[in-house]
Amino acid sequence: MGLYGLADSLYRNRLARQADVDRTALVFEDRRISYGELEARVRRLATGLANAGFKPEDRCAILLYNRPEYVELYYAIAHLGGVAVPLNYYLKGPEIAYALEDSGTTWLVHEPAFDAVVDSIADELSPDMRRISLTDAATDALRYEEVVADGAAGDIPVAPTAPEDLFLLQYTSGTTGLPKAAMHSHGNILFNALTQVAEFAMTEDDVHLVLPALCWGAGFHDYTVATWWRGGTVVLRPSGGFSGEEFCGKVEQHGISIVLLVPSVLRLVLEGDSIERHDMSSLRLILCGGEHVPIEAIEDLQRRLPNAQFLQGYGLSEFPTIMTYLDGEHAITKRGSAGRASMSATVRVVDEHGADTPPGEPGQIICRSPAVTHGYLGREDATGTTLVDGWLHTGDRGWVDEDGFLYIAGRVKDMIISGGLNVYPAEIERVLGAHPAVKEAAVVGVPHERYSEVGRAIVVVDDLDAVDQDELEALCRERLANFKVPREWEIRVEPLPRTTSGKVQKFLLVPAHDRR
Repeated sequence: MGLYGLADSLYRNRLARQADVDRTALVFEDRRISYGELEARVRRLATGLANAGFKPEDRCAILLYNRPEYVELYYAIAHLGGVAVPLNYYLKGPEIAYALEDSGTTWLVHEPAFDAVVDSIADELSPDMRRISLTDAATDALRYEEVVADGAAGDIPVAPTAPEDLFLLQYTSGTTGLPKAAMHSHGNILFNALTQVAEFAMTEDDVHLVLPALCWGAGFHDYTVATWWRGGTVVLRPSGGFSGEEFCGKVEQHGISIVLLVPSVLRLVLEGDSIERHDMSSLRLILCGGEHVPIEAIEDLQRRLPNAQFLQGYGLSEFPTIMTYLDGEHAITKRGSAGRASMSATVRVVDEHGADTPPGEPGQIICRSPAVTHGYLGREDATGTTLVDGWLHTGDRGWVDEDGFLYIAGRVKDMIISGGLNVYPAEIERVLGAHPAVKEAAVVGVPHERYSEVGRAIVVVDDLDAVDQDELEALCRERLANFKVPREWEIRVEPLPRTTSGKVQKFLLVPAHDRR
């Protein structure tokens, strides 16, 4: 394969119609941005960054809500041969500082809303860190629009980029409690996009509503890149509160044809009669992922939107495209299944020796694909256990039936999926364990009506009067993103149950009526 990177997919637009630069690429609130305008902005930003000292392989963290500047940055960083480090805007100061140091980031672009939190961790940042803010409020920071304006006079050439060159560091927490950066190359990202184009028969007429945060794979490089590579239109929703009425209104207003929803958002869409009060005829494909979708919700969706195809996908940060998918018909006949392998992946279920398990027998789910991460930055041990002979070991347990449908039986990794977000108990336990009154702590997942699963913290103390739930919640909110804070609490003096080898028996900590 020749030199061809992410920026080329926008500039050359090889799969799309070449001539119409006035075609709408991006809709954001009341703004409509054409392909010509988007490319011009990206080129000016890239040139302005280069003028400010940005070099190939520099790492740039992005701490923004969903907005056009986010996608401009992705493509400008790719243009310069740099590495993007998207940060979840739910993160707190210590989490941000850790990611910046761990990734070796030397550039940080952030929202005005994060000026104060970035100022608060300034002493922990590298002295080489360059900050770019969207407003004039931040101290010692370049102004984003000034950087763009500075690039108007020139047009720096696109850096030569090979498919294996690193482009993205996608942080995903690990079972040790310390986040890890999954490394994705230009080739990974472009293969993801090309797979979506083929898998979902995308055309230049598709209008894709992007609801997920652009810091997630599903927000940017799964579908936004694919839509633009094909010449379609992306309608980007600002970050924040969401309602089913707003969703249905956007479908009618913009002629939305494709959308990705997490199950908790799908439930909001199905509430009330918004679907019936809006013209939803343009919607041809509803993708759902992040957690299991109840059969009742699928049946309700198919009854009310009979012309829209429903697909439920299974993937993970290390393999951000769809590994398997399940259509609406098989969601009923293959109840509980995660579906069959997509065209982008080879999926197997293996025993502890790496041999394929027979139908019905559980094992670990592994996969192989050009979309698989190149490993974890600076984590050779974790990379070595996750990537074995070219196969990604997902850490999920499952089994296949006689027809090749995958069923997920549980997780090898200790993880909670809450509202489509991965929550690792070890990270919370580490924070709780730092409190002087806490002897030990464990966090388990319990069912929740809206979020499917939430965290339940069991905290062991010597003295029940030494600390209360409010104090522990405040500690977690200070150091962790809000979605990681446990929703249920138990503070006790009784030790945690353990095996003879000393391992905590977490299944005994889940209330009996909540055990699956």
